[in-house]
Amino acid sequence: MEKSKRFPIVIDSKETLFGPGDCPDAALYCGWYSLGRYVDAFTWARGAVGFHIASGECTTLKAKGSQVWCKVMLEKGVAATLGPVAEPYLHTFPPPELFFSLLMDGQLTLAEVYALSILSGLGRWF
Repeated sequence: MEKSKRFPIVIDSKETLFGPGDCPDAALYCGWYSLGRYVDAFTWARGAVGFHIASGECTTLKAKGSQVWCKVMLEKGVAATLGPVAEPYLHTFPPPELFFSLLMDGQLTLAEVYALSILSGLGRWF
């Protein structure tokens, strides 16, 4: 018997942010809100991957007290993340639906998923 590869997905399109504890056992994350201020709504499943598209998200990864998403996600248990070091032009990010579908397929490494989704997604943003 083959098990379904489906799992619950939460798409937040409300103006309010997720609150503490709203996202238990999160495996995948892509977001673009709460600039420079991580929202502690998640507990991360082992191997979780997430990225946050916000200005300068990865410029303070080593700064004490920094609360940017990429840094805090790593501290709280995300296995891998990506984020911008300057203004995030969308064409420099992989399209989330392509990135995460390739990742979930399990046939490619994380680096290969990133490279292929960036190259394949270039036309989408223009």
